[in-house]
Amino acid sequence: MQNSNISVKYKFLFYVEQNYSFDILRPLQIEALKKGHEVCWLLIGEDVNPLFLHQDEIQIKTIKLAVKYNPDAVFVPGNTVPNFIPGLKVEVFHGLNQSKRGNEYPERGLFDLYCTEGPERTFSLTKTSVKKDYFDVIETGWIKLDSLLNYESLEEYARPQILFSSTFSPSLSCAELAYEEVQRLSKDSKWQWLVTLHPKMSATTVKKYKALENDNLIFMDNNRVIECMHRADVMVCDNSSIFQEFLLLKKAVVTINNRSPLDCFINITEVNNLENAIESALCPSAELSLNIEKYGATVTPYLDGNSSKRVLAGVSNILQSGWCDLKPKNIIRNFKMRKKLNYWKI
Repeated sequence: MQNSNISVKYKFLFYVEQNYSFDILRPLQIEALKKGHEVCWLLIGEDVNPLFLHQDEIQIKTIKLAVKYNPDAVFVPGNTVPNFIPGLKVEVFHGLNQSKRGNEYPERGLFDLYCTEGPERTFSLTKTSVKKDYFDVIETGWIKLDSLLNYESLEEYARPQILFSSTFSPSLSCAELAYEEVQRLSKDSKWQWLVTLHPKMSATTVKKYKALENDNLIFMDNNRVIECMHRADVMVCDNSSIFQEFLLLKKAVVTINNRSPLDCFINITEVNNLENAIESALCPSAELSLNIEKYGATVTPYLDGNSSKRVLAGVSNILQSGWCDLKPKNIIRNFKMRKKLNYWKI
């Protein structure tokens, strides 16, 4: 394998289907541009807002132009990517590994490289890689943590900031269950509420929470999640993996009906206990603080803010080694993606 320090310039494509992808991919863009590589963004579907792009970021506006761009690598925070776009397909994940549906990642034959955040997911995917022998696994750390851990927040707030965040799946979400209690608590000025919901959350639920906005509650779009996490003193959540990110900032979390409670957060099963749980989280016990402190290493050993550099080095090494596509044809799944994207050129 050749040395990744060789000065080879590549064209990279960021394949984006959700607004949360901007925070995930931007630290990688910074490192790529530092090395002299090109970066373009391809925004797919109605769930991603092109207004969230920065003025200096380059958008490719059609699938046809993305194919013509002929990228050397395509970086994807989601679970799917079409095979007809050229380049090494790199899965960088949209969340930390969490056992919502079991630990086994659903490997579908769409990616050439998985950049994992830590040993658990690395072990799982490596077992599959040995069997299937058409993709690689590199343990790099999760690139969004570079944005999260390197973010600088200088503003201070007069009252405690409470971040409410929820996943979208009805069986895992607390959004509807907690609505009336959040509504009640947000009428009191002792706390400032920040609300951000999963981009796939029911439009009806989103509308209800937006309607709660007042001097004590602000609804925040998905492109401001990192800002929210740094601003907040406590997070209220459920089974969303976002609370793991918050714990990495060494702040306390209250979960509602979490399926796998841990001693590093406060879990409640009755929503009328929410106010007391938040009070406890604002003044955490020595035991809880110690458990939060220990938590990070159990999720990922890469908390240095340099995961993007490791991803970029790994991808460069693979490209320089003469990579070729060994993935299966995956005819049915790729046909569905062609239909979804209305691209039929062979």
